[in-house]
Amino acid sequence: MNFKKSLSAVFDHISECMAPIIPIVLAGGIFKMVVLLLSAAHILTGTTEVILSAIATTPFYFLPVMVAYSAAKHFETDPMFAIVSVCVLLLPDFAALMESGEKVTFAGIPVVPATYAYSVIPIILLVFCMSHIVRFFKRVIKESLQPYLLAACAIFVTALLGILVIEPAVSLISNGLAEALNMLQDRVPVVAWGVFAGLTIFLVSTGMHWIFMTLAITQIGLTGVDYGIMVALFISNMGLAGCDLGVFLKTKEKEKKSMALSAMVTALIPGIAEPSIFGICLKEKTPAAANILGCMIAGVLQGAITVHAYIYTFPSIPSILMFYSTEEPANLMKAVVVAASSFICCAVLTMAFYRDKGEAREKEAA
Repeated sequence: MNFKKSLSAVFDHISECMAPIIPIVLAGGIFKMVVLLLSAAHILTGTTEVILSAIATTPFYFLPVMVAYSAAKHFETDPMFAIVSVCVLLLPDFAALMESGEKVTFAGIPVVPATYAYSVIPIILLVFCMSHIVRFFKRVIKESLQPYLLAACAIFVTALLGILVIEPAVSLISNGLAEALNMLQDRVPVVAWGVFAGLTIFLVSTGMHWIFMTLAITQIGLTGVDYGIMVALFISNMGLAGCDLGVFLKTKEKEKKSMALSAMVTALIPGIAEPSIFGICLKEKTPAAANILGCMIAGVLQGAITVHAYIYTFPSIPSILMFYSTEEPANLMKAVVVAASSFICCAVLTMAFYRDKGEAREKEAA
């Protein structure tokens, strides 16, 4: 029971931190959808497309900064301290150093290379730690000196904590998962893709999915084929859209209906998962359980029939041709089948599991 309460509290903190950001993420998803459609229609050309793409990408690349601000407000600490601490991780020179491949140390301490853009859970954890760091320094630094020393001490310790501990720990966990997935892929693909697809909601919410996406990019670059990672992420997006549909059909609250519908369109068209994950699944709890089970079923089917991806792009309906190859023409239909199974299973399971909180309270009162 204590574990259940603790897990519920974690999801509540995540949802509270993400709630103010959902409209911005939805805006980014709409921009991406417009760019995709206009590009497909050959309306966008040259620098116009580059500028619109930049507008569409910005809410996602700088997602850690927005999360830092929102989390700081939630944990009642200084938002500016949080923003500056996180911006250290996104600084272009620092990002280039992390991607250079050379050995990096700080005062003799090894620094594990990590990708900081698009992170969510690590940033929330970092700001939570920062809130305690700030309280500590407020106790040990004289009040007369705090205007001069508090910000410097808090930002320095928080930024180093992110660089040396939190983000590297997430990266190490991600790398371990990637190695385990590769081993399972070779031996029991049905289990590998069933487990992976079922876990994607947590991988995306923690930013760990970027490790797997990097692996997919490498596979496509070296062999021209990704053996399942992008397919599982496609399953995940379609499953999230199914959960959104289930909530849309079951809830009686207009605000929830509007959010569910917007999140579903954003997951289906531009392939943006965050509104569905943080605005619907983790916030309402039961859709998250439905997503795990529904995606797991579709992942098992993926492993059974074997589906590949040949192009790296955001997995969504407009990018469905990423699964087409003249050498394997049936692969596209296989991708459609597993995606449809994920959408349908998640929608049905969500409708079976989901109960409006208001409706539940009415039943308890009765």
